Amino acid sequence: MVLITYLEPLSTAIFQVGELSSLDLFDKQGILLLSKGKPITANILELLRKRKLYTLKYKLNKSQRCNKTYKFDESEYQDIVGNIREVFENMCLFSVDHLYKTLSAVDKIIHELEGADQVYIDLNKFRQFDDDTYIHSVNVAILATLIGMQIGFAGQTLRDLTLGALLHDIGKGSIPPEILNKPSELTAKELEIIKKHPLIGEEMLKEADLSAEVLSIIRHHHERWNGHGYPDGVSQQAITINAQVVAVSDVFDALISDRPYRKGLPPYYALELIIAGSGEDFNENIVKSFLQCLVLYPKGSIVTLNTGEVGTVIKVQKSYPSRPIIKVLFDKYGNFLNSGRICDLSKDLTKFIASIDFKYVP
Repeated sequence: MVLITYLEPLSTAIFQVGELSSLDLFDKQGILLLSKGKPITANILELLRKRKLYTLKYKLNKSQRCNKTYKFDESEYQDIVGNIREVFENMCLFSVDHLYKTLSAVDKIIHELEGADQVYIDLNKFRQFDDDTYIHSVNVAILATLIGMQIGFAGQTLRDLTLGALLHDIGKGSIPPEILNKPSELTAKELEIIKKHPLIGEEMLKEADLSAEVLSIIRHHHERWNGHGYPDGVSQQAITINAQVVAVSDVFDALISDRPYRKGLPPYYALELIIAGSGEDFNENIVKSFLQCLVLYPKGSIVTLNTGEVGTVIKVQKSYPSRPIIKVLFDKYGNFLNSGRICDLSKDLTKFIASIDFKYVP
């Protein structure tokens, strides 16, 4: 494996004076001007606005590529959620301050994921501590960024994808909460109101000097490959690839999260529904990329099966990422099995993973 490093200019003003830098900042000669975690000064901010600051990037030589699995840093995740919470609250007008905070979250996500071929994250871990709107937006952005990296996005193209994913549901802030949080089935009239949020979001951000690619995500993340989505009912290549990526990410995270009217699905089941929608609801190439970059059950994690048996993941099969091979350590009565027992979930379809513990992942 060959690691190539290079300096890339920061093209957007993503910080404010006093804010802690999420990146190491360099000048054109590669001299470190400000370390990650240090507060932004007025001089640094002025250089940033003049596009005279750089950040260190790296990429792997594709000809000698090895798969790298990475766990998303939890403290960084919480910081990003905090940024997005501030953006979504009091969203009567999308201000320059909102844009700075969102762009800061964009760069934090990309910086955290760079160099990882696959990532695992407990997408539901923080839902009990924060409003699901913010958690969902960050999760969708992480998943979309992973897919984008998998299909070769980089630079501003990748930033536009991550930014659009973070803001994809911003129009929901104008939907009455009694509709958004209704614990029973929506009426036809209420459903039509919900379906207006992509257009509302696009309208809110039209004056924010965002790219057409970002706005296309906000308008079209509910469109479907077969033309059965909304608001425009467009299909296939009429949907931008960015919106196609966010559509897959949005549906997956929505399926695994609790809703007022239903409990979230197990991740394996949500993934299998995404696979079932490949070529119909979703571009099959996007789904393939999604399967290649997300690890639901990393090797070494402790899982509990629907039977009550407890074991550890010993192998994740690329062809069946939702059904790994398990070494069963305890039977359904809690008795320790000295020799262990191998259970291949891709062959025993009566069993599935009911819960997972990431604590013992290397």
